[in-house]
Amino acid sequence: MHSTVLTNDDSDANRMPRGIPFIIANEFAERFCFYGINAILSVYMVQFLHYGDAKATSWQSLFKFGAYFFPLVGAIVSDVYWGKFRTIITFSMAYVLGCAILALGPPSPMTLGVGLAFMAFGTGGIKPCVSTNVGDQFTSRNQHLIERAFSYFYLSINAGSSISIYFCPVLLNTYGPKAAFGMPAAMMALATLVFWMGRNRFTVIPPAGKQWLRDIVSPEGRRLVGRLLVLLVFIAGFWALWDQSNGQTWTLQATSDLMDKTLWPGYTLLPAQIQVVNGLLILVMVPIFTFGIYPLAGRFFAVTPLRKMCVGMFMAALSFLIIAGIERKIQNGISVSVWRQLLAYVVLSASEVLLSITALEFFYKQAPLRMKSFIMALYLCAIAVGNLTTAVVNNVMVRDLPRSAVVAGGETWVSLPAGTSVITGQKIDFDSTGLTVHTPDGKSAPLAGTFLVSEVQGSRVRLMDNEHRRSVSTTGSWNTAGGVVSTYRLVGPQYFIFFASMMAGLGVVFIGVAMLYREQVHVRAD
Repeated sequence: MHSTVLTNDDSDANRMPRGIPFIIANEFAERFCFYGINAILSVYMVQFLHYGDAKATSWQSLFKFGAYFFPLVGAIVSDVYWGKFRTIITFSMAYVLGCAILALGPPSPMTLGVGLAFMAFGTGGIKPCVSTNVGDQFTSRNQHLIERAFSYFYLSINAGSSISIYFCPVLLNTYGPKAAFGMPAAMMALATLVFWMGRNRFTVIPPAGKQWLRDIVSPEGRRLVGRLLVLLVFIAGFWALWDQSNGQTWTLQATSDLMDKTLWPGYTLLPAQIQVVNGLLILVMVPIFTFGIYPLAGRFFAVTPLRKMCVGMFMAALSFLIIAGIERKIQNGISVSVWRQLLAYVVLSASEVLLSITALEFFYKQAPLRMKSFIMALYLCAIAVGNLTTAVVNNVMVRDLPRSAVVAGGETWVSLPAGTSVITGQKIDFDSTGLTVHTPDGKSAPLAGTFLVSEVQGSRVRLMDNEHRRSVSTTGSWNTAGGVVSTYRLVGPQYFIFFASMMAGLGVVFIGVAMLYREQVHVRAD
């Protein structure tokens, strides 16, 4: 590893440090990989592995939990032992391995689990180092450029994610999982190479060693961590909502034919492509907020980071109320335009600019030099907790329906236990049924995953498929020994209303917390 000392030219107050372009290029390629794979995960699990909607959402949320929990490991390794450069290179190799397993292995739960585990470990290990590496390139002389650098950094995230979110669903739909996972894997290998090429241009902060632990457990360190942990509770709530728009429940909602995904005549999006609008909106909104809304609002009141974050929470809740309205129409068999979901993305993207970018810079500035990677890892743990919350909700809300039985035929009927209450449009999940579904195009697949209630007759219901809402034709015999039937406690729009209410409640409490919080700023000296 090589490091350089800043020259007078490099540290000029109005000039970006030389290492920033390599960091931004690396982030672009790495985010292309992560978001490309993440964009198609739920659709892949539902269509190729026949997971139910709740199971797919839970698996993907647990993957992202790992991706944002392992930053704690990366931060400790970086701050105590290796420093940022070696940590990023090493964990990137595990990241590339996980991507390769997904791309080259056979479609199976085992391949998925192992590949995602390596991916989560690798991406988690580099996360706290990459963002703090941006700030490490600056001194007190050019610290006024940090906000601009973080904006460029965030723009690279959204540029890379937008491109991959658009093209990876096309690859999955046209060429299958190997191509759809293979392209992101190649980009992750490129990201690692680009970062290595910038090794001679970075300002490298040496690891703090045991001093790191003394900083954390010192009275000042404990007070700082305690203050930030309070804020992390509220940020975690935001990410429990936001990540569902990123390849999860919002994408699964869009798989229904009742959502007309035609943007204009002759141009129709795939369900997993709709989320690309988030990155595009960020590219537009960042300069609008930075150079327009914030300065304008500053004429009337102080635009503080905590106030931005608070407004972002309420806007996130509003976006989920919009999604709940869409879900209500779909459940009732009413067609809805994709433009209504795009409206929800506009609101959610605005909340992201207000909260996510602000919190990223806020947490960096709150941490002393030797604790920056650890504090950034704590921030990323908030995202992990948010995703864990989503995973827990999707597990707890599943309600088994024991003593159920399925009768195969041109129409498939399910006999439910006496006293079971279901409504038309409600989701029913199946596993290990022993039955085979036959579609009009001649294809067949196991009766597994999520289907919908088409008709209710007493204690039995007729099925229709979740995507096209067609009657389900099956053959075979019900597996009386191991067949599992379940439904969801949060029915239709109730699911999204639950998360909207949670976020709004947290926003109200955050108002009081923000009034009591005292900010600090730490940047590297010349």
